[in-house]
Amino acid sequence: MNDFRLLISSMVTSSFKNDDVLRCISGTFSETRDKAVNAYSRLCEILLENGKTLSDYISALTVKDTTGLFNEYLRTHSELLRYNIRHDFSILSEISHITPYELIGELRARFDISENFAFPMYENGNADIDFEQAEKYIETYGNSFYANNTAFIYKNGELEKVEHFDKIKLSELKSYETQRKAVIDNTMRFINGQRYNNVLLYGDRGTGKSCTVKAIVNEYPELRIVLVPRSSVMSLYDIYDRLRGLPLKFILFLDDMSFEDGAPEYGFLKQALEGSVNVMPDNCAIYATTNRRHIIKETSSEHDDEHYASDARDEKASLSDRFGLYLTFISPDKATYLDIVGKIAADRGINTENGELMLLAERFAVRKGNRSPRTARQFIDSVDPSK
Repeated sequence: MNDFRLLISSMVTSSFKNDDVLRCISGTFSETRDKAVNAYSRLCEILLENGKTLSDYISALTVKDTTGLFNEYLRTHSELLRYNIRHDFSILSEISHITPYELIGELRARFDISENFAFPMYENGNADIDFEQAEKYIETYGNSFYANNTAFIYKNGELEKVEHFDKIKLSELKSYETQRKAVIDNTMRFINGQRYNNVLLYGDRGTGKSCTVKAIVNEYPELRIVLVPRSSVMSLYDIYDRLRGLPLKFILFLDDMSFEDGAPEYGFLKQALEGSVNVMPDNCAIYATTNRRHIIKETSSEHDDEHYASDARDEKASLSDRFGLYLTFISPDKATYLDIVGKIAADRGINTENGELMLLAERFAVRKGNRSPRTARQFIDSVDPSK
């Protein structure tokens, strides 16, 4: 039985060796009774909390998010790395077959634990630990961190998954068909490995710019989205390096983008879009939204001198010009706004033949101070569908 401890300690890939479950199995061979029994109990607790058998857990571990040898092998296809990873997988396969009865028997024998002492139990399961299967999975989806999540946010120097990403669908978005089709067509070229553009969606608030990007991500399973806060713009090169070479397609989303005059992020983003220092990977595209035509705030001093004002306008336009696809979302007129109201109401089974509905919708917009798809949706949210 001590061979299992030796197996774990001989594993090459440290990201496997340091996993909680494997550490618990190794811990059952501790020199003291308390440490050994506690390690076994913790092993059962982890498996029960995750609702997994031991073999299921270890099988998932083989495609878990790691920065170890597997990702490097997928980039280089080095035969030496392949040999070492297959070695690790063969060890994991043996470990996955350890039964609770074997571990409990070892604990009782080593520490003379009475049969009256009740140990918790876990299930072994029968999942296969297969290198070729894991290799195919990761080549298709990347590791499970990216495969099992749609949205991520760059925070504190790390990519973290977004637990509750907006599930809005394209079918829920009304009007702006021309703009939306242009984004979809560009995204399909991106997905299919053809030439594509970075995209800037500019326009009035509430017109569906951000919803368009999120709905497209929800529409196509090959896509993932990385939310890049304004404070993280200068980390784009780090994000590039993390995603480069992964098989999925990533939209780097800069939402509601604007900069103060002279902000270093402004110049950095221009470089990142142009690729003058670190070329953007071909599995990444930048989609941004803004309510400002040239993204950077204007100051009154820019209008004092005509020559200076012209130079300032050129500089402010230089960032938006770096987006190959520039789309404008303008607040709808009254007729379009009411058409949007009607389409959303129809989707929700609300009677649209009642003329009072449209009258109330217009009053709602007047009180809000604007007509927009967001205002239309908020109005319908306030309507009792039974009336």
